[in-house]
Amino acid sequence: MRHDGRAAHEARTCSIEPGFIGQALGSVLIATGRTRVICTASVEERPPPWLTGGGWVTAQYAMLPGATSPRGSRDPGGRGKEIQRLIGRALRAAVALPQLVGPAGPISIVVDCDVIEADGGTRTASITGGWVALALALAKLRAQGRLAHDPHLGAVAAVSVGLVGDPAAPMLDLAYVEDSTAVVDLNVVALHERGLIEVQGTGEHGCFSRAQLDALLDLAEAGLAQLFAAQARALEGAA
Repeated sequence: MRHDGRAAHEARTCSIEPGFIGQALGSVLIATGRTRVICTASVEERPPPWLTGGGWVTAQYAMLPGATSPRGSRDPGGRGKEIQRLIGRALRAAVALPQLVGPAGPISIVVDCDVIEADGGTRTASITGGWVALALALAKLRAQGRLAHDPHLGAVAAVSVGLVGDPAAPMLDLAYVEDSTAVVDLNVVALHERGLIEVQGTGEHGCFSRAQLDALLDLAEAGLAQLFAAQARALEGAA
């Protein structure tokens, strides 16, 4: 039994509240356990100067200083920049960029992920919630006549898994107390019904076998199915 009463194969409760920020083109508040992230999607007024064919999707990631204890810094630092690159890569995999073009030319969308409380899995929650915010923004752009075609390729979600404890055992959706002591920490990003986008795995306190990796990926697949369902419910609620 884990510290919060979950079994090893159980994910934390995930809720996704669409339309959390009224001024944003697309927005959600995603909560996975005590981890909470506000995700907003906005059109950049000036697309990147190098963008000539198709559109672009990028991401920004940051934690509020009070999201952790002790107080964090407003500067995302190297870790925050690495995480926002991961989020950007994941979200671009969900969009046919050549179709992200409107009557006025290429469209560039930035997805901001701001962590307001951190208890493990902030990057995976940012990807899962960021995709819903992006989907809402794309739907609004189409409704406004600013997109001629639907560039959706499918939903993108992410979940953490790891080997935790002594002896180390596979666990799904790690909270901070588990993530900080995990023998192996793995983040898995996938495109719904298409396959994996990215797998980030590190032996923090030891090595892991191919059989253990396969077990972790099987566990992640089950967790991702739950997240895809939560995303679908959020979009239905926003319709």
